[in-house]
Amino acid sequence: MSNISDIELNQLRLLQLIFETKNLTRAGERAGLTQSAVSHTLKKLRHSFNDSLVIRQGNKLVLTPRAESMQTRLNRWLNDFERNILIQEEFEPLYSSRTFYIATSDLVEQVIAAPLIKHLSKVAPNIHLIFNKLDKHSLASQIESGEVDFSISVVESSHPSLMVTTLYRDDFLSATRNGHPFLGTKRDAQSFCRYPHILAGTGKDNRGMVDDVLEKMGLSRDVQFKVANFSSAPHILESSDAILTAPRKFMEVIADKFNITAFKTPVNLTSFSMKLYWHVKNKDDQSNRWLREQIVQIARGEDHMPEF
Repeated sequence: MSNISDIELNQLRLLQLIFETKNLTRAGERAGLTQSAVSHTLKKLRHSFNDSLVIRQGNKLVLTPRAESMQTRLNRWLNDFERNILIQEEFEPLYSSRTFYIATSDLVEQVIAAPLIKHLSKVAPNIHLIFNKLDKHSLASQIESGEVDFSISVVESSHPSLMVTTLYRDDFLSATRNGHPFLGTKRDAQSFCRYPHILAGTGKDNRGMVDDVLEKMGLSRDVQFKVANFSSAPHILESSDAILTAPRKFMEVIADKFNITAFKTPVNLTSFSMKLYWHVKNKDDQSNRWLREQIVQIARGEDHMPEF
């Protein structure tokens, strides 16, 4: 009876070479094994199959009837195993219709979505992108559960299941409608606080980092309007006397689309990093790697593919 559980894949590969070459020395050379290692492995295979497999007749080896009957099937099995198990199917963006899910905020959508989709329409026209709302408190679980493939956020996470790269660093600008009276002033912090402000955010209170900095300066502002999404802020901005403070990249996107004027914020705000997260299990997945390269390329404005 054969002891199949004792057989290793590398042993079967050597047996295939022995059957093919009918020469232990040449089989060993092709497998990168010494003569003694070949002899030792053949001895183990003979024991496992309970058959001599090859016997010497004069100066050559001949296959036993058992070996002859299994040679074709062994070749087919090893080739199928290599093709279907060991070799990963090639990902071809031009022909793929895969759907990718990205969790992020409307702020990031405003900055990245349009140029990314425009780029993908040229290099992967059948790819589907689904943008989901980012849950900052469950960033890791959204990726771990498979709900999304990527998260793009300013959130810092050191979760062991996540991998991360910085897409870009950003700072802040402020803006008003064209012709706003603030534009004709000194544009200092005191004048900045004389006008109403727009705050974009989902927090429960009406404070942002601008308020924290102003408080340290002994100043305060009037947040007259608060919106949950950055996308609605420019509409309010151009039809009111309010001032909006937002990330520079967002301001650059909306500057030419609305009747607004951007200017340097007259308080010192800390810059921040926008990060791309994905699951460690997808580190070497071809499609996942390809899309994150596209996202990084678009976010950084690069002319070449980044290396991870």
